[in-house]
Amino acid sequence: MKPNRAIRTVVALPGFVLSLAIATEFFSHRSNAMASAAMTNSSAESLSGSDGQPRRGGTLHLVEPTDFRSLDPAIAYDTESVPIVRLLFRGLLDYDDGVNLVPAQAEDWSISPDGKTYTFHLRPGIRFADGREVEAQDYVFSFERILDPVTESPGQGFFTGIEGAAEFVAGKARHVSGLSAPDSRTLIIKLKDPQFTFRYVLAMTFAVAEPQDVVQHYGKDFENHLDGSGPYRLTEWKRGIRVRMARNPFYTGPDGYVDAVDVMIGGDNSTEAMMLERGELDRVMAGPPEAIYFERDPRLRSFLVPVPTANTDYLFMNTEMKPFDRVLVRRAVNYAINKARLLRLTGGFATLANGIVPPAMSWTNPGLPPYDYNPDKARALLRQAGFPNGFKTTFAYMEDNPIYVRLAQDIQQDLQQVGIDASLRPANFTAFDLESSSRHQVPLGIWGWFQDYPDPSDFLDVLFNGRYITPTDCNNVAFYDNPSANRLLDQATASLDPAERTRLFLQAEDLIMDDAPWAPLIHEVLPVLYSPRVHNTAPHPVWLWRYEWMWLNPS
Repeated sequence: MKPNRAIRTVVALPGFVLSLAIATEFFSHRSNAMASAAMTNSSAESLSGSDGQPRRGGTLHLVEPTDFRSLDPAIAYDTESVPIVRLLFRGLLDYDDGVNLVPAQAEDWSISPDGKTYTFHLRPGIRFADGREVEAQDYVFSFERILDPVTESPGQGFFTGIEGAAEFVAGKARHVSGLSAPDSRTLIIKLKDPQFTFRYVLAMTFAVAEPQDVVQHYGKDFENHLDGSGPYRLTEWKRGIRVRMARNPFYTGPDGYVDAVDVMIGGDNSTEAMMLERGELDRVMAGPPEAIYFERDPRLRSFLVPVPTANTDYLFMNTEMKPFDRVLVRRAVNYAINKARLLRLTGGFATLANGIVPPAMSWTNPGLPPYDYNPDKARALLRQAGFPNGFKTTFAYMEDNPIYVRLAQDIQQDLQQVGIDASLRPANFTAFDLESSSRHQVPLGIWGWFQDYPDPSDFLDVLFNGRYITPTDCNNVAFYDNPSANRLLDQATASLDPAERTRLFLQAEDLIMDDAPWAPLIHEVLPVLYSPRVHNTAPHPVWLWRYEWMWLNPS
């Protein structure tokens, strides 16, 4: 998942002077004390309160910096909207407190021995917020809606492996042959080829039940008349002001503790932190000044929770554009970057990235080639590549995301030290996304990736398999295409054996990092402030925030 332009920065902005000494002190302190506090918070914030029982009732008050593009599950897909979509809609599968798949609206499910046919039986009595029972045909309709080019769903690519999807997308068939509902409670999905990760796709917020009759009635205006089968229903959406949700009276699941969820739109870190301290907000993403303020105040320290994310921010080098078509140049760039300094400048809200797949995905790879900070080695590699005096290039980044602004400025200085004159080229989210994903446009840039599902293929295969390179809208922004890596990735994605898949993905990551199309930078750690009245705030490894499981002390 590409990062959303509205993601809050955890890096000091140019207008905020945070001395390196303070940042270093803060990072050093947090490395020990805050990591311990996070584990304590995660343990304490279980489903039981001080009296051993969670409580129902109250309104959970949230805030988002900008309004949501959409809350239609076929459209909404960024780090802010996904947790809200989960309040309104539910699907066949979900995750437990870890990364194990469990049935949600499915009473049971099975995969055929050849890995190509998925069969689900729905739980009886599951209803949409208007009272109508969820039927298997609603799932058939929802999946076809995602595949329909008219919908323009960013999730379309996850479902193209279904038998008959290509013909449907091309307009050669009215329905997807691999989707069927033999009765109201049975859903059958047939794939063209075995696909180990399809089980994870079915837990994504794209793969939820949408009411066919309501969507067909409202068409593209469905986003203003959302009717889902989650624990809450949309009661008000004043664009740019607030979103309000109340309990779905027909929901029978175990979650959904608060009576209502109120999301304020807009504001700044400082104002929001003060509102939380006054009890007007229950959860806030902190900026560096607020994080330091709360961490240093013994009364407020427990409010601050550092949340690791399954993301990697990286510097990409376009392997189809000179001089980054030379592996020695790409390795030189890796050695030129002082990642430790980048980490300190984040105030400690990050961890160093030495590879592609984030450790928060429960992934370790001891075989990765080391790229320690070594300017002398970088200069030697540039001389060996035929650039004794360095070279000039352009360096693109997304100006909407302050963390990328600061990373770009610092990396530019590192590159200058080894003779690479990188001229900064800022662009807004839309322009940067378009250019970086188009062939022969951006030689060097900063980008990031958040997991779609907890499997290494979501980083390695999606972002590096040369078979997926397209002229535009390409996730492989380095346009990296190594036949040996492609073979490893193809073998791993085709395998249904978890141990074999892991072995192949480890080999692929080693090879890719040796070719160095990326310089991995950091894995973000988000500083979150929670009101002490909120319980069960432990972050989830996939969803991060599960508002539906949070509960409140009585007012």
